[in-house]
Amino acid sequence: MSVGCFLGIRASYTDQAQVAAGAYLAAINRALRANGTPEYTDPPNPPNVYNGGLFGRSALDHHSARCFADLGERARADGGGSHLGLLAANPYRVAFVPRDFEVPLPTDYSEEIAGERLVLWVGSAPRLVGELVSVAPLLGIPLEAARVSDAVARRINDFAPLHEGDDCSLAEDERTAWLVLYEGARLAVQHDVALSLAG
Repeated sequence: MSVGCFLGIRASYTDQAQVAAGAYLAAINRALRANGTPEYTDPPNPPNVYNGGLFGRSALDHHSARCFADLGERARADGGGSHLGLLAANPYRVAFVPRDFEVPLPTDYSEEIAGERLVLWVGSAPRLVGELVSVAPLLGIPLEAARVSDAVARRINDFAPLHEGDDCSLAEDERTAWLVLYEGARLAVQHDVALSLAG
Protein backbone atom coordinates (compact mmCIF):
# COMPACT_ATOMS: atom_id res chain seq x y z
CA MET A 1 0.00 0.00 0.00
CA SER A 2 1.27 3.47 -0.88
CA VAL A 3 1.70 6.08 1.85
CA GLY A 4 1.67 9.76 0.90
CA CYS A 5 3.72 12.56 2.43
CA PHE A 6 1.92 15.85 3.03
CA LEU A 7 2.83 19.20 4.53
CA GLY A 8 0.07 19.96 7.01
CA ILE A 9 -2.13 17.60 8.99
CA ARG A 10 -5.47 18.70 7.54
CA ALA A 11 -3.99 18.34 4.03
CA SER A 12 -3.39 14.63 4.69
CA TYR A 13 -7.10 13.98 5.29
CA THR A 14 -9.83 13.98 2.65
CA ASP A 15 -12.49 16.70 2.69
CA GLN A 16 -14.93 14.18 4.18
CA ALA A 17 -12.53 13.36 7.02
CA GLN A 18 -11.77 16.89 8.28
CA VAL A 19 -13.53 16.18 11.59
CA ALA A 20 -11.00 13.39 12.18
CA ALA A 21 -8.17 15.76 11.19
CA GLY A 22 -9.37 18.28 13.78
CA ALA A 23 -9.57 15.57 16.44
CA TYR A 24 -6.00 14.43 15.71
CA LEU A 25 -4.74 18.04 15.79
CA ALA A 26 -6.43 18.65 19.14
CA ALA A 27 -4.94 15.42 20.51
CA ILE A 28 -1.48 16.42 19.26
CA ASN A 29 -1.73 19.73 21.09
CA ARG A 30 -2.87 18.03 24.31
CA ALA A 31 0.19 15.76 24.09
CA LEU A 32 2.50 18.71 23.36
CA ARG A 33 1.07 20.74 26.28
CA ALA A 34 1.46 17.80 28.65
CA ASN A 35 5.09 17.55 27.55
CA GLY A 36 5.71 21.28 28.09
CA THR A 37 6.19 21.79 24.34
CA PRO A 38 4.65 24.73 22.45
CA GLU A 39 1.45 23.88 20.59
CA TYR A 40 1.25 23.46 16.84
CA THR A 41 -1.09 25.41 14.55
CA ASP A 42 -1.82 23.83 11.18
CA PRO A 43 -1.75 26.47 8.41
CA PRO A 44 -5.02 26.94 6.49
CA ASN A 45 -3.03 26.86 3.23
CA PRO A 46 0.06 24.64 3.40
CA PRO A 47 3.07 25.81 1.38
CA ASN A 48 3.50 24.52 -2.14
CA VAL A 49 6.85 22.75 -2.04
CA TYR A 50 6.66 21.18 -5.49
CA ASN A 51 9.36 22.22 -7.91
CA GLY A 52 9.00 20.93 -11.46
CA GLY A 53 7.14 17.87 -10.25
CA LEU A 54 9.56 17.21 -7.40
CA PHE A 55 8.52 17.15 -3.73
CA GLY A 56 11.32 19.43 -2.62
CA ARG A 57 14.11 17.49 -4.30
CA SER A 58 12.47 14.06 -4.18
CA ALA A 59 10.95 12.54 -7.31
CA LEU A 60 8.37 10.94 -5.02
CA ASP A 61 5.82 12.34 -2.58
CA HIS A 62 4.81 8.83 -1.51
CA HIS A 63 6.32 5.38 -1.05
CA SER A 64 5.24 1.90 -0.07
CA ALA A 65 4.31 1.36 3.55
CA ARG A 66 6.77 -1.54 3.65
CA CYS A 67 9.68 0.69 2.62
CA PHE A 68 8.86 3.28 5.29
CA ALA A 69 8.37 0.56 7.93
CA ASP A 70 11.68 -1.10 6.97
CA LEU A 71 13.49 2.22 7.26
CA GLY A 72 11.92 2.78 10.68
CA GLU A 73 12.93 -0.71 11.77
CA ARG A 74 16.50 -0.13 10.57
CA ALA A 75 16.67 3.07 12.64
CA ARG A 76 15.25 1.28 15.68
CA ALA A 77 17.75 -1.57 15.33
CA ASP A 78 20.58 0.97 15.09
CA GLY A 79 19.49 2.23 18.51
CA GLY A 80 19.06 5.93 17.83
CA GLY A 81 15.89 6.39 15.86
CA SER A 82 12.85 6.75 18.08
CA HIS A 83 11.11 9.30 15.81
CA LEU A 84 11.95 7.45 12.59
CA GLY A 85 11.12 4.27 14.49
CA LEU A 86 7.47 5.37 14.68
CA LEU A 87 7.17 4.19 11.07
CA ALA A 88 8.09 0.63 12.01
CA ALA A 89 4.84 0.28 13.97
CA ASN A 90 2.53 2.46 11.88
CA PRO A 91 3.58 4.15 8.64
CA TYR A 92 -0.07 4.73 7.65
CA ARG A 93 -0.95 7.70 9.88
CA VAL A 94 1.64 9.71 11.79
CA ALA A 95 2.64 13.37 12.02
CA PHE A 96 5.96 15.06 12.75
CA VAL A 97 5.46 18.61 13.97
CA PRO A 98 8.05 21.40 13.73
CA ARG A 99 8.78 21.33 17.46
CA ASP A 100 11.85 19.93 19.20
CA PHE A 101 11.18 17.23 21.78
CA GLU A 102 13.30 14.25 22.70
CA VAL A 103 11.00 11.24 22.35
CA PRO A 104 7.80 10.70 20.34
CA LEU A 105 4.56 11.34 22.18
CA PRO A 106 1.44 9.16 22.18
CA THR A 107 -1.80 11.05 21.76
CA ASP A 108 -5.17 10.19 23.27
CA TYR A 109 -6.60 9.80 19.76
CA SER A 110 -6.91 6.57 17.78
CA GLU A 111 -8.06 5.53 14.33
CA GLU A 112 -8.92 2.23 12.73
CA ILE A 113 -6.06 1.25 10.44
CA ALA A 114 -6.00 -2.06 8.55
CA GLY A 115 -8.83 -3.36 10.73
CA GLU A 116 -7.07 -2.52 13.99
CA ARG A 117 -7.63 0.38 16.37
CA LEU A 118 -4.29 2.17 16.77
CA VAL A 119 -3.26 5.07 18.99
CA LEU A 120 -1.73 7.82 16.85
CA TRP A 121 1.60 9.30 17.86
CA VAL A 122 3.32 12.58 17.13
CA GLY A 123 7.00 12.96 16.38
CA SER A 124 9.37 15.90 16.11
CA ALA A 125 10.30 17.01 12.60
CA PRO A 126 13.68 18.46 13.70
CA ARG A 127 14.54 15.20 15.47
CA LEU A 128 13.41 13.23 12.41
CA VAL A 129 15.86 15.21 10.26
CA GLY A 130 18.65 14.36 12.71
CA GLU A 131 17.76 10.67 12.75
CA LEU A 132 17.64 10.53 8.96
CA VAL A 133 21.09 12.13 8.86
CA SER A 134 22.31 9.47 11.32
CA VAL A 135 20.94 6.58 9.26
CA ALA A 136 22.24 7.93 5.91
CA PRO A 137 25.67 6.20 6.18
CA LEU A 138 23.94 2.83 6.65
CA LEU A 139 22.35 3.39 3.24
CA GLY A 140 25.57 4.59 1.61
CA ILE A 141 24.20 8.12 1.25
CA PRO A 142 27.00 10.71 1.35
CA LEU A 143 26.29 13.95 3.20
CA GLU A 144 28.06 17.30 3.20
CA ALA A 145 27.94 19.08 6.58
CA ALA A 146 25.02 16.82 7.60
CA ARG A 147 23.03 17.74 4.48
CA VAL A 148 22.27 15.95 1.24
CA SER A 149 23.48 17.85 -1.79
CA ASP A 150 21.38 18.55 -4.88
CA ALA A 151 23.68 16.26 -6.87
CA VAL A 152 23.19 13.34 -4.46
CA ALA A 153 19.41 13.92 -4.42
CA ARG A 154 19.39 13.72 -8.24
CA ARG A 155 21.41 10.49 -8.16
CA ILE A 156 19.00 8.96 -5.64
CA ASN A 157 16.06 9.90 -7.87
CA ASP A 158 17.85 8.30 -10.84
CA PHE A 159 18.70 5.10 -8.88
CA ALA A 160 22.34 5.87 -9.72
CA PRO A 161 25.44 4.76 -7.80
CA LEU A 162 26.44 7.10 -4.98
CA HIS A 163 30.03 5.97 -4.52
CA GLU A 164 32.73 3.82 -6.10
CA GLY A 165 31.67 0.17 -6.13
CA ASP A 166 28.04 0.94 -5.23
CA ASP A 167 25.94 -1.99 -6.47
CA CYS A 168 22.75 0.13 -6.20
CA SER A 169 20.94 -2.64 -4.31
CA LEU A 170 19.50 0.02 -1.96
CA ALA A 171 18.68 2.46 -4.76
CA GLU A 172 15.02 1.81 -5.49
CA ASP A 173 13.50 1.22 -2.07
CA GLU A 174 15.65 2.31 0.87
CA ARG A 175 17.30 5.40 -0.60
CA THR A 176 14.19 6.77 -2.28
CA ALA A 177 12.19 6.26 0.94
CA TRP A 178 14.96 8.01 2.86
CA LEU A 179 14.98 10.97 0.45
CA VAL A 180 11.23 11.58 0.48
CA LEU A 181 11.23 11.53 4.30
CA TYR A 182 14.33 13.73 4.48
CA GLU A 183 12.84 16.27 2.11
CA GLY A 184 9.48 16.20 3.93
CA ALA A 185 11.09 16.69 7.34
CA ARG A 186 13.48 19.37 6.05
CA LEU A 187 10.63 21.29 4.43
CA ALA A 188 8.47 20.88 7.55
CA VAL A 189 11.15 22.58 9.65
CA GLN A 190 11.81 25.23 7.00
CA HIS A 191 8.13 26.16 6.63
CA ASP A 192 7.05 25.55 10.26
CA VAL A 193 4.42 23.01 9.19
CA ALA A 194 3.86 19.36 10.11
CA LEU A 195 4.98 16.49 7.92
CA SER A 196 2.09 14.03 7.78
CA LEU A 197 2.12 10.50 6.44
CA ALA A 198 -1.17 8.98 5.36
CA GLY A 199 -2.00 5.74 3.62
